[in-house]
Amino acid sequence: MEKSLDDVIRNLMEEMFNIQKKSREFIELLTRHENISENLVLLLLRLKLYKQMKITEISEEFMLTPGALTNMCDKLEDLNYVERIRIKDDRRVVRVSLTRKGEEKVDAIFSRYSKEKLERILSVLGEMSKLFEKMEY
Repeated sequence: MEKSLDDVIRNLMEEMFNIQKKSREFIELLTRHENISENLVLLLLRLKLYKQMKITEISEEFMLTPGALTNMCDKLEDLNYVERIRIKDDRRVVRVSLTRKGEEKVDAIFSRYSKEKLERILSVLGEMSKLFEKMEY
């Protein structure tokens, strides 16, 4: 029996929400034992990946206003996890980078998992990414 368009749409929505839920659960697993919010942990991870980012770049990635992002950076700066760097040629441009303490915090987040466990997670996420690339919109 062929599925109706409504059935296909319903199944598609269920799968989208299942993927979103599993992704959220993984983020919660990473941040569960932290004394800072998920968004702050995700910002630390993003900075570890890209080394330095402009406030505007980060706010676009997080879909937040630059003001909201500035508040996040204030909290992380108070904890000595990040530092702000002003560009000499244009003092309006502010870059954010991890401090040594911030680097250690990110390392500690992943130190709870064995290399093998992280490699398995990486493999699954890589496969999911490849599958998403095959989708035609």
